[in-house]
Amino acid sequence: MKILLSIFSFLLLTNSCNSNKNSMKTKSLDQESLAGTYIIKEMYNEMIKGQILKITFESNSNRVTGFGGCNSFFGTYTLEDNKISFGDIASSKKFCGKAIGDLERNFFSTLNGSTKIELDENYLLFHVDDNVVVKGEKAVAEKSMKKAVPNPSLVLIYKAISRGYFGYIKISNSKISVSQDRNLKVFSDYNCTEEEQNQLISIFDQLNLDELENLRAPTDKRLFDGAPIATLTIIKNGIEKTTPSFDHGHPPKEIEALVNKVLSIKENIAKQ
Repeated sequence: MKILLSIFSFLLLTNSCNSNKNSMKTKSLDQESLAGTYIIKEMYNEMIKGQILKITFESNSNRVTGFGGCNSFFGTYTLEDNKISFGDIASSKKFCGKAIGDLERNFFSTLNGSTKIELDENYLLFHVDDNVVVKGEKAVAEKSMKKAVPNPSLVLIYKAISRGYFGYIKISNSKISVSQDRNLKVFSDYNCTEEEQNQLISIFDQLNLDELENLRAPTDKRLFDGAPIATLTIIKNGIEKTTPSFDHGHPPKEIEALVNKVLSIKENIAKQ
């Protein structure tokens, strides 16, 4: 009898331990615990390189915003028992190169197809059935990010010119200056948000400045008046480097994320 009781007690203890383990595997999420910005690191087990994709869940609502690599997006989501679904998702309509456009469409499609999410320490995992399809890392806390901004030694200048078009964008610290005057006598000045500055610095930190002046343009439409001629100039600690010319809208892949972010900031202020 004592042996049977011992076995029964052991089985109860084992089941209890297994139950606890199972309950610990997937932490239940709510709006508060999910809130924050996550930088997408992987999709379908492939690292995201050279692009910044992100998604932000607001803490006091069911709104979601983000950046797909070229276009900003926004909408709503529902969350129950770690099951997630997105609704009313919309995005800006900026045209991007094929590679980044395909990446963005894949990202949007994967988010819409996700059925479950899981928070594993600082990583947010999106599942389709039992497979992890997207992995995002929680962005550095806002308080820590503020230490990286401002950075007055960094200046970005983007120029695009053709027979009938001229565009000039200069971003220095929290200020952005825009001009369509070929003589650069008339400017419109705006302020960059702290979030935009953080994003620029995050992208800039991934660049190899030593290669900047040796980049190769992926397309050559500008040589036949098929696209405005564009250049990107970076001034860091007094050292100025300018890329070779490239087609406006088709920058070299090494600077694609940075150029797209500069143009995205300019597009956002134009709506103000």
